[in-house]
Amino acid sequence: MEKRLGVISNYEKWNVNDFKISFDNSETLLKQAIEIDKQVFAKKDVGSFDMCARFLKRNKDMYTFLLYKNSCVGYINFCRVQDKVFEKFCKGNMKDYELTEQDVLPFSATEKNKTLFMSIALKKEFRDSKAVIILTDGFYQHLEALKKQGIYIDEAVADCVSVDGIKYVVQNFGAKYISDSRNGKIYYLFDLYARREIPKIQFELLSQKNLNEVAFIQYEIFKNNWCGYCDLLQEVKERKTKPKDALPVTYAIKYKHKIVGIIGLNELKQYPQTIWLNWFGIMPSYRRKGIGTHALFKIINLARTYNKKEFRLITYKVWNVQAQSIYQKTMQRFEDYTNADDWQYAIQYGKPMIFSSSLVDKRVSKWNNKFVDLLADKTLHEASIKKLKEDGLIE
Repeated sequence: MEKRLGVISNYEKWNVNDFKISFDNSETLLKQAIEIDKQVFAKKDVGSFDMCARFLKRNKDMYTFLLYKNSCVGYINFCRVQDKVFEKFCKGNMKDYELTEQDVLPFSATEKNKTLFMSIALKKEFRDSKAVIILTDGFYQHLEALKKQGIYIDEAVADCVSVDGIKYVVQNFGAKYISDSRNGKIYYLFDLYARREIPKIQFELLSQKNLNEVAFIQYEIFKNNWCGYCDLLQEVKERKTKPKDALPVTYAIKYKHKIVGIIGLNELKQYPQTIWLNWFGIMPSYRRKGIGTHALFKIINLARTYNKKEFRLITYKVWNVQAQSIYQKTMQRFEDYTNADDWQYAIQYGKPMIFSSSLVDKRVSKWNNKFVDLLADKTLHEASIKKLKEDGLIE
């Protein structure tokens, strides 16, 4: 198990000199792009060659292709659409497979360009690698080429059906969640010409060396309700006999070499297909810098290495107000939690919610109020405050 974390990054696997960006709308590249669709999308989301070819006749600037050794391994497909079609997408009332030739328009230097991101796709083996960066740079080259023709993208919307799609539009374009669609989430993309700087963060595994600092930061973030010092002590103790990434696992979030938050993963044995977000928080002075959003995407990548199907978290609509915006824009599904057998005080006054995302290539299922034991967190909090005082970490 110690080696599993190594699979999340392919940065050294591919020779960057073998990558190339192409805007050539050849029949060969178009067919290769459709084969990628078959690998990464549901069957109904895969367009036919004839349909895509007809769209290309309407808008010759739709595609940015990423080639590896002259073969298409990824692409971005975006185009201008009719105003009424754009509005339907914003409300989640239309899917891209319902588009007709008449809905697609060429880009214009004299009219507003309301744009639909139809697909952002990459072969599975090229994800979490420099291929993502190269494809994004190629897309910006495309935008710059359009600017030279007097063409600007005024508005853009994307219908994301995967966590990777959400991650891409949020991190690269500052996208904002605006509505649910039939099997995904609709995001409004802001200034496409502004490159987004993703904060460089690191995860440092909880250890005896950093335990006190992590415990104090956890206390500062969660001291009013959900302190978990006793869990941190137990995790460090058990790591002497268990693999480093055995669940539960906790990380310090480091930004500019300083610990600014905490994040982790856990599991409930009765739900073997689900992995849970655990102890996620950023110190107040470091919020609104993109650190929390980036940390959440990073932990989802780690969650994939545990061979689970679902990634979920529980939060409170009333007690955790500040976290709601991050979860709404990054997770695929959310629902109220009102289990009649669970702690009713928390349900009544905290208004718990379950947020969920799929770790496989399908839409995540609803949680449907299955029991999670909210009262256990209260018991842990009380024991942890007592232990922190005994160990001299707080007064």
